[in-house]
Amino acid sequence: MLKNKNKIKRKRAKKKFFSAVRNILTDKTLSKMLNVFLFCMIVNVVEYFFIIRHLGIQTRGIMGKVLGTLIILGYMYTARLKPHNVGLSTNPRAIRSGFKNAMIFNLAIIPAYILEFLGLKFILKKDVIIRAFAYDSPLSEVGPFYFTANTLLLLAVTALSAVMLEVLFRGILIKMGKGKFGFWQTSVIVSLFYSFWYLVVPLSKLVNGYTASDVLSQCLFYIIFEFLLSLKWCMCSRATGSIWLSVFDHFIFNSVLNFIHIINTTSGKVDVDLQTRLIIIQAVSFIICFSYYKMKMRKKERLLQKVGIRSIYSFDSLAEMSEEDVSRHAERIRTTEGEIDSEYLKLLERNKEKNLY
Repeated sequence: MLKNKNKIKRKRAKKKFFSAVRNILTDKTLSKMLNVFLFCMIVNVVEYFFIIRHLGIQTRGIMGKVLGTLIILGYMYTARLKPHNVGLSTNPRAIRSGFKNAMIFNLAIIPAYILEFLGLKFILKKDVIIRAFAYDSPLSEVGPFYFTANTLLLLAVTALSAVMLEVLFRGILIKMGKGKFGFWQTSVIVSLFYSFWYLVVPLSKLVNGYTASDVLSQCLFYIIFEFLLSLKWCMCSRATGSIWLSVFDHFIFNSVLNFIHIINTTSGKVDVDLQTRLIIIQAVSFIICFSYYKMKMRKKERLLQKVGIRSIYSFDSLAEMSEEDVSRHAERIRTTEGEIDSEYLKLLERNKEKNLY
């Protein structure tokens, strides 16, 4: 009897899963999301496969980030989207909170470097040193002026990259999909897109003499690693109602990895055990992020229940409530004890001003 019940449950779950997949694949929303993604992806492919690999021009990633930003700004203009519509809240509290939490999420960076260095030095008996690079050159090779200039350029490009990618994936694409598919299904779609975005990095190495097996293993790593990384940042955006936390987390993580390197002085190889370091850092960060996400969701659910909304799933964040919802619950919100979302307060003030005039 119990086996039959389990069999029926599995069949229902399987049917539900394939039904959800079919609905997503046949919906026009997915096509719209895919079009936006592919339009930006073209720039990424041209930069890596043609400009960098074929012409030999080291763009440092600037071209893709600048053109990608222009494409996103053009889309936002035509779609009449303002910064707060894609998660770029202008509230100073949201920005400060995003930076503070991003620092906490990246606490594993320091011990990860130390453990890797100690393991290579004392366990594997490798002659290794830690060096700061401005792109691909240490201070001793280029001098203080060029080192400082390259470092500032690296930070600027990394910041532009973090903002562009978070606005595209955790801002625009998430907004396009979650109203139709829900948060988690949209997050999976967006994370798959994000994984494919980074496949150009290992695939472009095929023209540099890398073997197909090496490139394939790197592709598998990028797909899994970037997918989980994107899921983490999707949870950040949902928990906070903005993308500032994911922007700062993205920026800090990439800046440190691009700036601090472990070098094997015997072979001259740089960051030989990079993948292990990445896994350690993001595994710890994912656990911290998931705990933070669950805490924020519980707080918001309690608040929503107090104002008469049954479930957190009615809204992905309080910021998504319409002005009608604000009017309906305005009096009750004012007397509610506990945390109130800053974007919700903005809607309250906006509604109050309309009533005055």
